[in-house]
Amino acid sequence: MKVRDKTIGETVDVYDRHCLRRPCYWPRSDPGAFTQGQGYQQRSGGDRGYLCGNREIRGCPDPLPDPSAKPE
Repeated sequence: MKVRDKTIGETVDVYDRHCLRRPCYWPRSDPGAFTQGQGYQQRSGGDRGYLCGNREIRGCPDPLPDPSAKPE
């Protein structure tokens, strides 16, 4: 799901609409797909965009943290 993050002014690929308020949320530009020995390669489709870095690298935590747990 893609949600607009007003803080960075970009649309970010996240798990659900509450992710922007979760402590595990980490918006970052999409570096592409990593291949050992070759580094990052651009994903097919050409749209690099933004994604949640924690979700991409480690997957979403289970159970998901409470959206209100993020300090303001």
